[in-house]
Amino acid sequence: MHFVIIGNSAAGVAAVETLRRPGGGASEITVVAGEPETAYSRCLLPDVLAGRRAEASIRLRPADFYRRLGVTLFSGVRAVELQPGEKKVLLKDGRELTYDRLLLATGAAAVRPELPGVRADGVFVLRTMADARALSAVARRVTAAVVAGGGLVGLKAALALKLAGVAGVTVVVASPRLLIRQLDERAAAMVEGELKEFGVQFIYNAGVKEFITGTGGRASGWRQDGGRFSPGEHLSGHGPDGGRELPAGCLSGVVLDDSRELPAGLAVVAKGVRPETELAARAGGRVGRGIKVDEYLCTSLPDVFAAGDCIEVTDRLTGQPVNSALWTLAFEQGRFAAANMLGQRRAYPAPLTRLNSARFGAVDVISVGRLDGPEVFTLDDPLSRTYRRLVFDGDRLAGFILAGRVDGAGVYTALVKSGRPVKQHIRALLGGRTGEVAVSGLMAR
Repeated sequence: MHFVIIGNSAAGVAAVETLRRPGGGASEITVVAGEPETAYSRCLLPDVLAGRRAEASIRLRPADFYRRLGVTLFSGVRAVELQPGEKKVLLKDGRELTYDRLLLATGAAAVRPELPGVRADGVFVLRTMADARALSAVARRVTAAVVAGGGLVGLKAALALKLAGVAGVTVVVASPRLLIRQLDERAAAMVEGELKEFGVQFIYNAGVKEFITGTGGRASGWRQDGGRFSPGEHLSGHGPDGGRELPAGCLSGVVLDDSRELPAGLAVVAKGVRPETELAARAGGRVGRGIKVDEYLCTSLPDVFAAGDCIEVTDRLTGQPVNSALWTLAFEQGRFAAANMLGQRRAYPAPLTRLNSARFGAVDVISVGRLDGPEVFTLDDPLSRTYRRLVFDGDRLAGFILAGRVDGAGVYTALVKSGRPVKQHIRALLGGRTGEVAVSGLMAR
């Protein structure tokens, strides 16, 4: 039996480990990795950009992981075509792989809106290790940066740029406040206050209309160290020292949709991600918000499974189809998909897809499930920098937000997932006394 896995991140790594557990036998396993790096945690890329972590420290597994498990790795090469009738995968370098069962763990790609100048040197996304390296190279040389997007990735990138030494960092937010999909107004204000302490600035109810490129003159937003570019120098990972005269094509500023201009030596576009569904779609597979899979994570193509950010799932609370774009879910789905590739027939339960956790400076935030509902209870204690918002639907906890102190987050999450009645414990939950609730649940069993 030959298993082929396309993708080398959370879902792919989890699948390999499951396939090599007892019961997996001596099957042949091949992994196709589009990036040349060892599998790493994308969530920690901002720490690499900020200089707080070395690249090696965010590896998911040791460098010899695949070798020790007897896995063949095609590193730094992309799969470009799937032929399900012949059970073949075509690689960009011309090689062909045959398989008995295939896992698509192709993940997602950063959205880059088609705006004037968006392909200029100095305009980045932050999704891959290569992105983090290129941003780091330029961040040392600029005085001003603009981040387009007030979601988690945009805010993490903004803080990382400040920590990397960029003097002026401005976040341009289309909505009236930060994290509008993840937090309520109070929790978002706590994050905003913390980021302002670091010197991050914000512009709300605005969008980026254009990225301005250099025309050979002095660039606003660059360090004034003197000197000139060498012919052919670019900013994408091999940029010049700051403040030099810019050739055409290098970023010098950003124009907002109200015609305001902001100086910028670099810009980060943080407008979300899109599932990588192209391989499945071109092969005739069903695609919606992601690759469509059944309860066993099998696609509409024979012997082709899918897991991770590339698939569509049904949200446990809403019953609606959504993208599966959580790191924890990708690991979980990789394990389930691999078990089913082994013929173990393990149905994947509908997941809880709204689950966000982040730290900004000294402020932790976690949001799970619904942000609004029939009954909402809050506790706001500015002295201890503690905010809790609990959303109830009848007797069950349907969602919550924790900001500042996030003790007991695992218990709150478990209560949302279980759906067991806990309304009688509302005072303990608001007060953060989750131990009482957990013990009462054990005693009730």
